[in-house]
Amino acid sequence: MMLRGLRLALATLTLASAPPLFAQQQPVSTLIDEVVDSADVQREGDTLRHRASGYMFPASLGAMPARKLIVYGPGDMSVQYTLNGGANGDGWIDLYVYPKDVPLDEEAAATDEIIRDHYQGGITAIPQGFPAAEYGVAGAWYKATIGGKPYLTHYQLAHHGDWAVKVRFSMPVDAAPDVRERAAAALATFPTRWR
Repeated sequence: MMLRGLRLALATLTLASAPPLFAQQQPVSTLIDEVVDSADVQREGDTLRHRASGYMFPASLGAMPARKLIVYGPGDMSVQYTLNGGANGDGWIDLYVYPKDVPLDEEAAATDEIIRDHYQGGITAIPQGFPAAEYGVAGAWYKATIGGKPYLTHYQLAHHGDWAVKVRFSMPVDAAPDVRERAAAALATFPTRWR
């Protein structure tokens, strides 16, 4: 069973290997400045409300502004946060909200398996200066390979009622000090809290 919250990590792999008779919805990506009210999302000032759950995606996580909204299906979406678009040594955070469909420990195990299998991820210690996850939030840090390059990647996952909130963060292993400081401050806002 594929978990809804793993869409970004698996979208390309799943679509490439899907049987031709199985139709899957393609994710729809929209730059934040171009997002308009829809059945999925509503603008409220500089934030975006996830209509199905009421969750509010903030305009920024620390100094990392929201850059794009990705809708995977009804009630299943993410917002990407990054200062420089995730290129040239920059880090990025993907914040997901979607209907939960399995218990937290089962979803955390599936997330761990995907990071290990698809990104050659291996567990590593929390980097210095980064906050530990809050109580009741699953998560781990990994050294991984993304686009053929070494990265630190991290996830946090929480369940709130019928909904899951997950954050995936990635930055180059050799990220500059300002990138690391910006990311640590953004994660210190504990994005998996209900808003």
